[in-house]
Amino acid sequence: MKIKKDKNIMIVLMIFILLFSGMFSVKAVNNGNNKPIHGKVVKIESGGNKNSQRFSNVDVKIISGKLKGRTITVQNFVGGKIKDENSSTQSFVKVGDEVLINVDKYDKNGNVQKAYIYEIVRYKYLYKLGIFFVLLLIIIGGKKGIKSVITLAITGFMVLKVLIPLVIQGFNPVIVSSVICMIAIVVNLVIIGGKNEKTLSAIIGTFGGVLIAGFIALFSNSIIRVNGLTDDQMQSIIYVAQNSNFDFPGLLFAGIIMGALGAVMDVSISIASSVKEIEDAKPDITVKELIKSGMNVGKDIMGTMANTLILAYVGGAMYIMIMVSSYSYSSSVTTAVDQDVIASEILKALAGSIGLIFAIPITTVVAALLVKRHRNRSKEISEPEGEK
Repeated sequence: MKIKKDKNIMIVLMIFILLFSGMFSVKAVNNGNNKPIHGKVVKIESGGNKNSQRFSNVDVKIISGKLKGRTITVQNFVGGKIKDENSSTQSFVKVGDEVLINVDKYDKNGNVQKAYIYEIVRYKYLYKLGIFFVLLLIIIGGKKGIKSVITLAITGFMVLKVLIPLVIQGFNPVIVSSVICMIAIVVNLVIIGGKNEKTLSAIIGTFGGVLIAGFIALFSNSIIRVNGLTDDQMQSIIYVAQNSNFDFPGLLFAGIIMGALGAVMDVSISIASSVKEIEDAKPDITVKELIKSGMNVGKDIMGTMANTLILAYVGGAMYIMIMVSSYSYSSSVTTAVDQDVIASEILKALAGSIGLIFAIPITTVVAALLVKRHRNRSKEISEPEGEK
């Protein structure tokens, strides 16, 4: 039976590794002659100034597409503020770098007339880092690590292949993200914890915390009316997705509950596991004592996880913190907080943290009740058999 179970786990893992690899496969968008091609920098030459930007001429050998093998010269522009004439014009690319090149213009013979460096090739290294992360999970975590990889693949698939495409097509982000979260909660926790009272408690607690975070987000945003994006960002999304009917407040809601989901799920399963372990160690413990013990564990977790959630939001929006500091020099902090992008980040952190805090008592009470009920039922079933 154990061999069969292990075989099933490996089959499921293989399926989701395939999904995972397919999900993150490179799909270049074909925009005619503007399709990026791969090249390798072989030489950096002298440069100059153009439209207040300094640049250097770079010789790039094409390593993909119909121009493979040819060497072309492109301009490598240097972004940012250049303080003096001695500033390096080679800060963007170096000899040996792989780059993506956009070709703007060909002549009638198919030779490149105008091209520029689009970006440095980074995805190869990021893929290797991702594979290292997955291997680390499996090597150190064993079966638990394998389950973590499976849940990660499921969550990534639902977000990238279900949530994002539906939102781009114009579906309500609030409804779509809520359904995705519900499915993710159930599937992930069942895979990690199995079908038992502990998992059910964690599911109910996570549902409660995420729903409260979502309610706080919706209610608060009905008052402060933010969308979390600048005008330029909104115009870029509308232009790229070719959809002028985006529900931007809905996107903010989706970001809040998706951001809170991981932390709330972590807290819920930790508390449910703790309650189960306490009850196993002391079967005669009362529900009241079990709730008290669970809350003590929850209080210890609460401080660190609230910090983790807020720091995650801060880390993802460091430029917002810079804006706050900049405003505080020229104006008041209140003026800074009133800015749309700043207010939305604060709302994300607070709504997610409030949901996390509520998840603690919900999970504790539900876990204590379910675990004790299971113990009592098991006792009722075993007692008649013992009497016989």
